[in-house]
Amino acid sequence: MSLLKNWKFLLAAMTVAMFTACAGSSGGSSDDYDNADGSEESVQRSAPKEKIDENKLKKTEEEAVAITEENHKLRKEIFEAKNKLGISTAPAAEE
Repeated sequence: MSLLKNWKFLLAAMTVAMFTACAGSSGGSSDDYDNADGSEESVQRSAPKEKIDENKLKKTEEEAVAITEENHKLRKEIFEAKNKLGISTAPAAEE
């Protein structure tokens, strides 16, 4: 098995290795290091965590269901209006 004969495999392996090596890279940004003493310790920056309780989750789920039902109703109205006007309801062909 010659590597020259399997150039696609070699190219794929090198690509995977490159992406794997770059995956953990911070991109060289100096914003990750913000210490007055000059040391390069990474500073964790994240948004404050919002506590999600069961009631809030249930309320959000109910809102999502209501919006989905409204969307379905509007799509049905559009479909019926197109039929009344004689407009094609078939999906548009992609170019």
